[in-house]
Amino acid sequence: MLTRRLFIRCALGTGVPLSKVQKANAVERGLRFIYKTSRNTKAFAEFGQDYLWCFYTISASASDPKLKQLAWEMGQKCARRWRKQNPRLPAIFTPGSISYWVFADYSANLLGIRWQEIKERLQQAVAQFRPEDFLAFDPNKEPVPHNLPKLCPRDKFRNQRGATACAKCGTALRFEDPYDLLCDAIITTYSGERYGVILGAKLADVMQHIPELRPYRSPHRKEDDGFSSITYAVTHIVYALNDYGMYRLRPEWLPDEYAFLRNHLLGNIAVGDAETLGEFMDTLKSFGLNESDELIRKGEEFLMAHQNPDGSWGDPSEKDVYIRYHSTWTVVGGLMDFALKTAGVSIPEALKSAYFQSRGSK
Repeated sequence: MLTRRLFIRCALGTGVPLSKVQKANAVERGLRFIYKTSRNTKAFAEFGQDYLWCFYTISASASDPKLKQLAWEMGQKCARRWRKQNPRLPAIFTPGSISYWVFADYSANLLGIRWQEIKERLQQAVAQFRPEDFLAFDPNKEPVPHNLPKLCPRDKFRNQRGATACAKCGTALRFEDPYDLLCDAIITTYSGERYGVILGAKLADVMQHIPELRPYRSPHRKEDDGFSSITYAVTHIVYALNDYGMYRLRPEWLPDEYAFLRNHLLGNIAVGDAETLGEFMDTLKSFGLNESDELIRKGEEFLMAHQNPDGSWGDPSEKDVYIRYHSTWTVVGGLMDFALKTAGVSIPEALKSAYFQSRGSK
């Protein structure tokens, strides 16, 4: 008797569409795997706020009522657990702790598990810091930097812009990838603006610099040429504008990003990268694509054929719990169907910055 995985493998390329039931079962198994990892005390202590966001976004954007309800129940349990384990704000704030609390409290609030009002204290704490403290640059004064040294690998010293050797110990330095800086800044400003506490700048302030980083280069798959950094910047441009799966976007609003995703989706299949493939499919579906599109259909077939027996995707021997659950999370997003609203964006000013400025108007 054929196993479920072997049966799906045999069906690849036959033109037989995967059934809604097959995909729904695969997605539910993936979601249950993610929840299982959240029960790990150490993992939850480190990534609790991420788990909350995972379960909320799936519960808010999925079209399957059963999946929505299951994700909501898991999210509420995690939110109650997180509140219990984090009963008070820190005595001393850092930019990192402020960002953490903004993201975590926003996610818990969306899951209906509200705590005492803390926005006022966070807003007061934000005033102590500069945009550079949250974003590594000030998007209202400069573009995304290409010459920001990474922390010294030897003594963690933060060197000045352009430094190629650590001023403290002389260790050779590497620069931060500008696409990584862009991606982090998008996540930070989106979270702050949606929550109501501005973390250094608004999303539109960051997205005005996207045209400077276009066109997106193609990968040289034989080496780490920064393609993964470009990929995650592109997908998070889409996530921030579609409110993480809530709005339907039009390809003409983000023609460069849409073309990039379409042109390189099959490359993820070629190298067996289920995690990145999931993000490509998730973001392309927000443009209205579904299994009637050949790219989406091939992606779904690949993902369905590579689910692990425990419901996860990725290398089952991987020790890093973040990689394990995040890989599965992106594939769940790639396979599930979305209940997209009519065409729109989360923050219209951000779309204007990302699109219109690159075409000479505002």
